[in-house]
Amino acid sequence: MDIAEELRQDQQGLPRASGVYLFLDQRDYPLYIGKSVNLRNRVGSYLRSDNSDLDERLQRMAHEAKRLRHIETETELLALLLEDALIKKYLPLYNIRQKQFKDYRYVQLSEDPFPRMVTLEDPTQIKTPYYGPFRDRFFIERLQQIFSRYLGFRSCTESKPMKSCIELDLGQCLGPCVLPEVDARYEQITTEVAQFLEGTDPGIISRIENEINICIKELRFEHGKRLREDLVFCDGFFNRQRFNHRFRMDHLKIEGNPDDPVYLFENGALKEVILKDGRICKVGEQLDLFDLSIVKEDDPRFLLDRANLVYNWLNKHMYDATFKAKDL
Repeated sequence: MDIAEELRQDQQGLPRASGVYLFLDQRDYPLYIGKSVNLRNRVGSYLRSDNSDLDERLQRMAHEAKRLRHIETETELLALLLEDALIKKYLPLYNIRQKQFKDYRYVQLSEDPFPRMVTLEDPTQIKTPYYGPFRDRFFIERLQQIFSRYLGFRSCTESKPMKSCIELDLGQCLGPCVLPEVDARYEQITTEVAQFLEGTDPGIISRIENEINICIKELRFEHGKRLREDLVFCDGFFNRQRFNHRFRMDHLKIEGNPDDPVYLFENGALKEVILKDGRICKVGEQLDLFDLSIVKEDDPRFLLDRANLVYNWLNKHMYDATFKAKDL
C-alpha cells in the first residue's frame, strides 16, 4: 500500500517546533497521536519510502492514515501533557501504552482475621481504605513478593487459613494460621504494609541493605543481586509514591535555568506556564484546543499517568520541583 500523497504534503507544512501530531483516518478520526520537539522531522520518519525500521504496527498505521493534523506548543512539556490527554480522549487504535490507564488496578487490605492483599478493578463502591492505582497485576504481584520476603505478610487467598504452607517453611510468611503467638506481630506488619502502599518506608530499605552487606561478606553474590533488584524496586516505588501523592494533593512549581519556562500545577492540573520572555501562557490557549471534557482530570488513574509523565520529565531534565501544601 502506498502512503497517501496528502500526508506528504501535510508533513511539508509542519513546523520544526515542539507539538503534537495526529494521523487521521478517512473519517478524520485519530489513528495515532504522538509528540515531538521537531514535528516535521518526526512525522517525516513515518512517511519515508523505506520505513522498515518502524515496527509493523506503525508501518500499517502510516499506510492507513489519510491526512495529518498538528498542534504547535510553546514547550516540550506542554506537548507531552497534550498528547497524553488527547490519547485518553480518543483512544486511537495504534496507540498502546497511554490507553492502558483503564486497566490500572487498586489493592485493599482485607478485613479477615489475618489480612491479605486483594486486587480491585473498580474501587468506587468500596468504603474501606484502598491503595493505588497501580499499573497492572504484575506490579501488584511484585509488591506482594516484597511484603512476603521482608515482612512475612501472607500471600495465600483463603479468608481464614487453617494449615501451613511452603511459604512458612521458606520464611516468607509469619504463619498466623498455625502459630497463634505471632498474632500481635502480624497486626504490626499489616500496618507496615499499609505504610508501604502509601509511600512510606517502614524499615524495608535498611533491612535489604543489611542483608546485602551480609551477602557480600559471605560471598553469596547471586542472592545479593536479587536483593539489590528488590532495593532498586522499593527505592523507586517510594520516590514515585511520594511524588504522585503530593502531585495530586498540593501545588507544584517547576523551574530550571533562568531562561527556562516555569510551570505551575495545582492538584495535578497545569494552571499556567511562565515563558522565558515573561509571557504567561494560559493553559486554555494550548491545552483546550480540543474538547477534553470527557477526560476526567480528577480520575486517579489519569492523574497517575500525568504524575509519572511529569516525574520522568523532571528526572530527564534535572529541573527543580517545589511542592507547597494547598492550604499555605
